[in-house]
Amino acid sequence: MPRLLDGWLKEVTEISLNRIPVDVQRTRKIHSLSTRIGNSGDNTTPIIAEYKRGSPSGLEVSIDPVEYSTFMQNNGAVGLSVVTEEKFFKGDYELLREIGKWVSIPILMKDFVVSPMQVETAFNIGADAILLIATILTERELEDLYEYAKSFNLEVIVEISNEKELEIINSLQPDMIGVNSRNLRDLKIDLNKSSLLLSLIPKNMIKIAESGITSKSEILMLRKAGADAFLIGTSLLQNPEKIREFTANEMK
Repeated sequence: MPRLLDGWLKEVTEISLNRIPVDVQRTRKIHSLSTRIGNSGDNTTPIIAEYKRGSPSGLEVSIDPVEYSTFMQNNGAVGLSVVTEEKFFKGDYELLREIGKWVSIPILMKDFVVSPMQVETAFNIGADAILLIATILTERELEDLYEYAKSFNLEVIVEISNEKELEIINSLQPDMIGVNSRNLRDLKIDLNKSSLLLSLIPKNMIKIAESGITSKSEILMLRKAGADAFLIGTSLLQNPEKIREFTANEMK
């Protein structure tokens, strides 16, 4: 079982434990998100564009998922994050499967992954990477789910939100570390806290800044702190044209 939680986090993890797995034949080839980030070079800023239908913070989205995803791909996004959690984010597994039919960039299944069955489902529906959230998992659960994902050749972003969680995952040496600016318990954003945390992560790890990014100036601030890539959802969903501004080389 995941670590002791309360409020909506407790509910969402309990729901996740009881999700019905999807047993289908994977048809989509594996695409490496870490390679795409590493190969982005100096001419573009690596952006992972997120699609979600809604969120606990009040976001509601009506934009077509395939139209949005192909637009992001065609305008320089290095990857897509597709939120598949059902109750709080209004997602589902079929959403990722459908998007995967139309794009050739890596897809992250963003969910509250707490069971091996969810890892299997991520592979089956065409995801290339999964998110493991340190806030909701014990150290042993993180290690077990990480290794299980790797057995499917899936990449893993391990998400942290404080220094204690960074210490916990140091021995894991994950492919990528996500630093979430949003406190999952009260949903508040703190980019300054994320900047500090990013600066503490070893340089040899791929560091992804997540949540609350609304402007190029914030991207520059987080990049200066050590971020290698940026996962952006709400501001792009509200104005997809921003992808061109966000991916542009900041030196131009």
